[in-house]
Amino acid sequence: MSTEKFLKDELISVIIPCYNEAQNIEQTLKEIYEYFDESVPEYEVIVVVEKSTDNTLEIVNLSKNQRTIVLENAKKFGKGYSLKKGIYFAKGQYILTCDADLPVDIKKYFLPMLELLKKNEKVGAVFATALAIKTCRKERGFVRSIVSLIFFVLRQLFLQLPVSDTQLGFKLFRADVLRKCCEKVNENGFLFDLLLTDLMLNAGYQIEEINVKVVERKIKSSVSVAEIIKTTYKFCKYVLFTRSKLLRECTDKVMINDKNKSVKASSI
Repeated sequence: MSTEKFLKDELISVIIPCYNEAQNIEQTLKEIYEYFDESVPEYEVIVVVEKSTDNTLEIVNLSKNQRTIVLENAKKFGKGYSLKKGIYFAKGQYILTCDADLPVDIKKYFLPMLELLKKNEKVGAVFATALAIKTCRKERGFVRSIVSLIFFVLRQLFLQLPVSDTQLGFKLFRADVLRKCCEKVNENGFLFDLLLTDLMLNAGYQIEEINVKVVERKIKSSVSVAEIIKTTYKFCKYVLFTRSKLLRECTDKVMINDKNKSVKASSI
């Protein structure tokens, strides 16, 4: 189904952070191009490549189309850094952030997510979530399932955010909302998504969730156990020392009248 009646002349920016994704990125770009060329009138794809040890950058440059911008980091800064860099370059009114392995079927879920985002101006973002479907944990891969489970437990214990899944890499944002909150997130690693979610909700924006079935990941995740431990430590530091001040600063700057935080889950 075409998105033309929802987008008119609006531009969609797709941001893909990459690190050692040589075995995934070509297929991901192919699927995105096929769907967007057919269904989305105006779009751009921004691929941010970390300094990889494989030939990710070469494959991206060989696979890209004329609507693609390729950015290279001088070293490995982290997923959050790459996302912020892509957001800075993005020109769209809506921004889709997507992992390099494209964890969900874009043809099935993009339009419903866009519909949820556009029907209510108070909604700042729509997140794909796989935690509601138990069978998705296997397809997600062991390491990523562990990461999502850890963050789910930590969120419930310390933040009590009404969001089931902040870590699945398929999220659609209003660009103006994303930019306002993103500039306050001082995090370059995997904690970026969680901190961004926390700031958005506490600034008064609503976040919708849509239940998805994850596409099986056959390639080993580039996330290491050391990174999981480091991110967990940073999360505890955030909760104990920096969260209160950061939320006050973000709330004062954004100045949203409606402070109702809510998340509504929809199933497809």
